[in-house]
Amino acid sequence: MTEMLKGIAASDGVAVAKAYLLVQPDLSFETVTVADTNAEEARLDVALQAAQDELSVIRENAVESLGEEAAAVFDAHLMVLADPEMISQVKETIRAKQTNAETGLKEVTDMFITIFEGMEDNPYMQERAADIRDVAKRVLAHLLGVKLPNPATINEESIVIAHDLTPSDTAQLNKQFVKAFVTNICGRTSHSAILSRTLDIAAVIGTNDITK
Repeated sequence: MTEMLKGIAASDGVAVAKAYLLVQPDLSFETVTVADTNAEEARLDVALQAAQDELSVIRENAVESLGEEAAAVFDAHLMVLADPEMISQVKETIRAKQTNAETGLKEVTDMFITIFEGMEDNPYMQERAADIRDVAKRVLAHLLGVKLPNPATINEESIVIAHDLTPSDTAQLNKQFVKAFVTNICGRTSHSAILSRTLDIAAVIGTNDITK
């Protein structure tokens, strides 16, 4: 029996290839009370710098494959990583609650994500919540010592299946091998949808449960 799944056409095209499920790592953690908040702030600084270094490399690669204009999304990501207001709020949360860096990061970034997602009269600003989520996930992975999946390693013709693709995921897709991608969620104005059109990779988003 054939099951038809429906979604939003983010980028035109037809593709047939193996399904490649992009599995996200476990980024769960426990909230821990800490005595040495300076050490937690130092851990945060190291993770922020590591994320910044990674995104700088991804941006350089995106310039080569997508062009300067499309790669500008990563300038926004780098600005988030260097945003003194956000960073100071995370550190203040660590100090005030004597909590670990992971908890401080999640509380503050979740607050900003909620603010952007609540801008229902401005779809563009709503989509910016994905930028903060992308950056926060990368920093959290470094805090936890977890390696994020790298779509650039796909080396056979595939259709990428994912709950969602972050802009940095999409920018690393090699169109020689990745013929299309399908996600559970996403909006047509999201960076990943826009980048799929720049890459000329067929994409269907918002299928709700393609990963099943």
